[in-house]
Amino acid sequence: MKLSIETDVVEYIRNKMQAGDLIYLDFEDGDGPFANTGLSCRLDLSFRILLTPADYPVKGLEVYDETLVTALGPIKMKKSSARYLEDETQLVENKAMHTLQLKGKSGILATNIPVLRIDKVIAGGNSGKISGC
Repeated sequence: MKLSIETDVVEYIRNKMQAGDLIYLDFEDGDGPFANTGLSCRLDLSFRILLTPADYPVKGLEVYDETLVTALGPIKMKKSSARYLEDETQLVENKAMHTLQLKGKSGILATNIPVLRIDKVIAGGNSGKISGC
């Protein structure tokens, strides 16, 4: 799978990053250390961009078993979430709504992709902090 990122989106995310941050394209399926909502009866696909410090504990991160090479650098994702994307997927800005979207040749795959910072361990009790950047 290839993920291309619009130049404006690369700049937007870079402005939110801190030195050494790791980047994840997370599909909210209730699996992994960043599960925030659990599974639900949602009809839309819920992806998000997560930024973590380089020293974030690796326990639980093995679910992010695929690395995409992008203009932002390596982005980790769950191989299982690739079924919701296309071989050539783009991360773009919806300029009318000022939100991020994942698009493929077939059209819009996911809308309203937030960029969130995970600055502390949150698994097993949500004791850390998830914040919009």
